Amino acid sequence: MIAKNYPVKIFAPTPMLGYGYDVVDFWTTILDENTRPDAIIADSGSTDPGPYMLGSGRTIVSKQAFAHDLTPILEACFDFGIKLLVSSAGGAGTNEQVDILVNIVREISERKGYRFKVATIKFKNDREVILNQLRAGAITPCGPGPALKEEDVSDAVAIVAQMGAEPFMKALEDPDVDIVISGRSYDPAPFAAFSMHRGVQRNPAWHMGKIVECGGQCAVPKGRSILATMYQDSFQLTPITPGQRCIPRSVAAHTMYEKTRPDRLPGPGGVLHLDKVQFKPQADGRSIHIQGAEFVPTPTYQIKLEGATQVGFRSAFIGGIRDPILIRGIDDFLEHTVRPRTKAAFPTLGEANGPQLIFHIYGKNAVMGPLDPDATTAVPHEIGVLGEVIAATQNEADAVAGYARVMILHGEYPGQLATAGNFASPLTPLEQSVGPVYKFSVYHLMDVEDPLSFFPIESFVIGSPDASRSKLVRSERPVRQAGDAATPVSADPSQPTRIADLAAVVRSKNSGPYEITLDILFDDPTIWKHVRDSAVLTKDVMRNLYHLASDDDILTCMFFEPALGWKCTFKRPANQLQGSVGERDTFGTQQHAPLLRIEVPPLKT
Repeated sequence: MIAKNYPVKIFAPTPMLGYGYDVVDFWTTILDENTRPDAIIADSGSTDPGPYMLGSGRTIVSKQAFAHDLTPILEACFDFGIKLLVSSAGGAGTNEQVDILVNIVREISERKGYRFKVATIKFKNDREVILNQLRAGAITPCGPGPALKEEDVSDAVAIVAQMGAEPFMKALEDPDVDIVISGRSYDPAPFAAFSMHRGVQRNPAWHMGKIVECGGQCAVPKGRSILATMYQDSFQLTPITPGQRCIPRSVAAHTMYEKTRPDRLPGPGGVLHLDKVQFKPQADGRSIHIQGAEFVPTPTYQIKLEGATQVGFRSAFIGGIRDPILIRGIDDFLEHTVRPRTKAAFPTLGEANGPQLIFHIYGKNAVMGPLDPDATTAVPHEIGVLGEVIAATQNEADAVAGYARVMILHGEYPGQLATAGNFASPLTPLEQSVGPVYKFSVYHLMDVEDPLSFFPIESFVIGSPDASRSKLVRSERPVRQAGDAATPVSADPSQPTRIADLAAVVRSKNSGPYEITLDILFDDPTIWKHVRDSAVLTKDVMRNLYHLASDDDILTCMFFEPALGWKCTFKRPANQLQGSVGERDTFGTQQHAPLLRIEVPPLKT
C-alpha cells in the first residue's frame, strides 16, 4: 500500500472490454482535471456465456474489438500516466488469453510509439495439487452443483481459478508497473485491489468493486461508463453520460445483481455484508455517496475453480412453420413422427452414449421450456423450430441434423393440406456445423493457505524503445460541450394493477451455472411495502409459477429494503446445463417474464 491523498479516482469506461464505449464520454473524463482518473479498470471475462470460451480457447469478442477499445485507453494511459488494470483477460481468463491481450497491447504500443511496463498474473494450473486438495476434502461445490470427482479434474480440457485482490496488490507494489493484465479473477477484485493499494479501507473498496465492475449499469437509465471517487471509508459514484444519474434504488439494485442473495456477497477471502449501507444523493443531482458495507473475512481463504469438459460436437438447423394445422399439433409431430423416424435411421439416438436430438420451439416455449407457465396453453400463429444435435463426432451430428430436418420438411401429420413441405428454411447450408460443445465440470471452491501461491506474476517492458510523451501523436479527442447537462428521469405514473405496472425493474440473470435469480425493484417505499405485505411473491407462488419440484429448489426468496427490492433464486433444471446441451437461455436474461403479470391487490388509502 502506498500513501495517497484522497480522493482516489477510478474510471470504468465499459462493462466489458471489447463491448465498446462512448469515445466522447471517455475523452471528456480524461481531459478534465476534475475527473481524470488514477486508474482505468476493465473487466474482460465472465462465465455468463457458458463454458465454451474456457473449453475452446476462443475470446469473448474479436481481437479487433479488443484493439478498438484499447486504442484510446492506451493513449490516455501513456499521455497522462494513468494505470490500467484488465482482469479475466479474453473472456475465460486462461493463460493463453492473457497472452492474446498482451500481444494486442504490444502491437498498439509499438505502432503508436508508447512504452509500458506490463505485469501479467496467470494461473499455476497444477492438476496434481488440485487433486491432492480434493482428496484432502478441501474442495466443495460452489452453489448447488454436484460434488467434484477426480475424473472431472483429469478430463477437463481447461481449468482456471478466480484470484482475489492480493495478486493485483502484489503486482502494484512495483511503482513502475503501468499495466496489469490478469487471468481469471473475481470481477470486483481489481477495483478493490487498486483502492486498497491506495489506502482505501477494504469495506468501501469491495463494495465499490461489486458495483463498478459492470460500468455504468448502476445508473438510470443504465449506461456504460462510471467514475468512482474513493475516500478512506466511503465512495461516490458519478455516471459519465449526460441524462444519467445514480439514485439509491439503482445502485442498491445493482449490488444485488446476478447474486444468490442481496445482502451477503461471498468472494475470495470474505463476505460483503450490505445490511447497513447508506446511500446519499449529492447536490449535482447525478452522483451518490455510499458507505456502510462491511467485508467480513472468512476463516478459510477459498478460490473458485472453473473447468470445462467437452461433451461432443453440435450441429443445428432452424426454420419456421406458419401452417396453423401443423402448429396445433407440433409437439405430437416432432415427438411421434420426426423423432422416431430419425431414431430408426440412427438407432442409438437418445441413448446415454448416442446422439441427442433437442427441439426448441420459438413462439411456444423455447426460452423457458419446463419453467414456462404458458407452455401448454399458448397457440401462436407462427413458430420457429431450432433443432440441436449433439454427437460424438461432427460428422455424426451433421448427419442426424440433416435427417431430422428432412423429416420435419416432408413428414405427414393429421389434417395436412400442404403437401409441398412443412418447413421454411431461411439459411443455407440448411444445417450448420457448430463445432465442439462443453459443460462446466468444475465449478468449485478450493481452500488455499496463500492467496498468491497459484497466481505467478511476471513483468516486462513493451512498446517503442524511444517512446516519449513529447513525441506523442495525439488522436482527435472529442469532448462533451459545456451545457450538455443531465436531464431528470421521470417515473411512470401508470395505475398499479400488476407487477409490470408497479416495478421500476423486473429482471432475471444467471447466478453461476446452476442458478437463476429474479429481481424486482421499486421506486416508491409505499408500493414496495404494499407488495411485500400482499403475499404475492412467496415461495409457494414461485414454486407454482415456475413449475419447481419443491421448496428445496428455491435457494432465496426475500425482500431487501435497502434496494426497495425482492429477490428469488432457484436451481436451474437438472437437464439444462448453462451454455451446454439443451440450453435455452445462456445468460438467463428472459426468465423474468412470468413475474410481469402477477396481480397485486389494490392499495388501500
